[in-house]
This record gives sequence, C-alpha cells and structure tokens, in this order.
Amino acid sequence: MPDLFSALDSSPGTPSVLATLVNVIGSAYRRPGAAMLLFADGSAAGGISAGCLESDVRAHAERLLAADAPTVLHYDLGQDDPLWGLGMGCKADIDVLLEPLAAGAVPAHLAFARRLRTERRRGVVATVFASEGAAPPIASRLWLTERADKAYGTDGGNVPPGPARAAVRAAAARALAERRSTVEDHRGPWGRAAVFYDVVIPPIALLACGAADARPLVHLAAELGWTTTLVEGDAQHSGLDAAPAPDARTAAIVMTHRYERDRALLAELFPSPAGYIGVLGPRARTAQLLDDLRGEGILPSELQLARLFAPVGLDVGAETPEEVAVAIVGEVMAVMAGREGGLLRQRKGPIHE
Repeated sequence: MPDLFSALDSSPGTPSVLATLVNVIGSAYRRPGAAMLLFADGSAAGGISAGCLESDVRAHAERLLAADAPTVLHYDLGQDDPLWGLGMGCKADIDVLLEPLAAGAVPAHLAFARRLRTERRRGVVATVFASEGAAPPIASRLWLTERADKAYGTDGGNVPPGPARAAVRAAAARALAERRSTVEDHRGPWGRAAVFYDVVIPPIALLACGAADARPLVHLAAELGWTTTLVEGDAQHSGLDAAPAPDARTAAIVMTHRYERDRALLAELFPSPAGYIGVLGPRARTAQLLDDLRGEGILPSELQLARLFAPVGLDVGAETPEEVAVAIVGEVMAVMAGREGGLLRQRKGPIHE
C-alpha cells in the first residue's frame, strides 16, 4: 500500500490501471490483497507476483486503458503449460481484478485504506470480482471500520441496497471481527457474487528506545513499511512523553544499555497497550529489573508479562547491531502474526492459513 500511495501522490498525470489480486486457490508468491498500478507512460508501482504475471497483466492493462469497464483475469497455473503451468513453479488458480482509473484519480477504497493507516484503525474492504444475475457488478465495493466500541459502521461503498448488500455487509463484519481476510461465494434469488474481503490493519509501529545500535533496527523496520520512532535521551528521562501513544500493533524495544533508564521505561510500558515489549540483554538482567519494579510496587500482571520478550529477538546467532535488528524484526513479525518464528520446514500444514 505505501508504494501505491506514493505513486498516486506523484502520479505522472496519465491514466492508469489498478490491478488487485482478489483470489488465490493453491500456492502463489503473493496473497489476495496485493496490488499494483500500471500507468499509461509505462511506469508502475507495487506488485501482484514474483514478476511472472506482471508482463501479461500489463498487456491487458494497455488494452483496458481505452475502456471504462473493469475486468477480471483468471490464471490457471496448475496446467501443464510452458507459460502458465509447471514452468512457473506455482500451482494455483489466481484471479486479478483490473480497473481503469482516470488521470489523477484516487480510488475511494484506497483512500479509505490510507485513512485507516493514518488513524491506526482496522477496517475491511469487500470487493466483488464475479457477478451473475442481479448481483452487484464486478468491482463493486463496501467497506466497514472497526470503532472503539467494536461496533461496525458502513463507511462507504457502492454495493446497491438490497439482500445482496446485506449478505456482503454481514460477511464483512464477520471478517473484520475475526481479523482474517477471506473470499466468500454468495448466492440468493438475486444471483451470485464472489467477494474478496480484505481486512486492513495498521502497520506495525516500532518504538525503539536506545541509541546508536538502535538505528539499524529503525532503518530495517522503515524499509518494511512500519512506522518508526527512535527515543533517545539521557539517563534521567525516559523520553516516552514525546513518542506516539503505543497501541496493540506497537512493538516497544528497550535497548538503552542503562539499567535505571530501562527500569523507568518498563514501568511506563507495562501499563500501556503495546502488543510487544522487548528487552535487550541477558535474561538475568531482565529478571533483576522485574524484581526492582516489584519492590517499587509495580506488579505486572500475567497478561502484561506475556507481552514481554527478553532476551529480545529470534535465536539466529546475531552478533552485530545489524544482525540483532534482523533477529528482533523477525520475532516481532512472528508475534504480531501469531506465529512461533521457527523453521518453515518444520511447520505442519501450509505456509499461509
């Protein structure tokens, strides 16, 4: 998404085509929700595969630039075909939605997703990619936002009112409540609609509390599209007053190498909603920090301690600050995704849920 937003902000002023991966059955490099923009001047942003589909999508996009109607491309990569079959290295059925955009146009659903990222809220975008009978047409959308009270309100969309809209809205609320993107096939007297429900979540926010060796961590996180804050300062000031308020998608890393400051930071972070709190250093040092906090009357609950990761990072043999950054980022990604962070070859079942 950040790539698409940047491309739209610096649009060359020419028409474009938005390509969105809306359905994958089988094994593919990218998952539904991946998107790219293809401009009439030949430039592009984003991606929907490892590069194997882009050239064919571009050829279709060039023809679509002269039209004003969306279309869906279907790729059967399971066929024993030199182009789309085994030579691709994937076995999947893939659907790609193509939508022509006027010069400078920003699709409403992308503006919605951008607003969610800015406000750090969750939402869901429902996109129709197959339609029969009186069902909503292809590229019809409906989106919902999760509010603080966990209720769901329709923020927008162009799915016409009626039973089909009610079915789409109910499924969108369900996907958002479960926080899981999905595809559903809806059928009724009105016809049939295949809909991709894309759950939009805020990017991970990294709150790195440290000095020189925290910079590689901040740099790597920024490369991944995370929002980043580096908190520096002297030993008498924790520095969190000026930092963005943590939320459930915040990973706070305590790595100041100053015992008293680390203790002050933990005292502030435990009561916060930060979803991940990491502490650099030996296990015994963190145990002493916790003992000191308890001596001050600060008693972290079991739920708060469950968010504590110390020593921080995956066990990859990291030594340099850059290697430590990789280990920390890997662990944060695993925790936020509800994964263990182990070897994929030891994982039971598919890579993607």
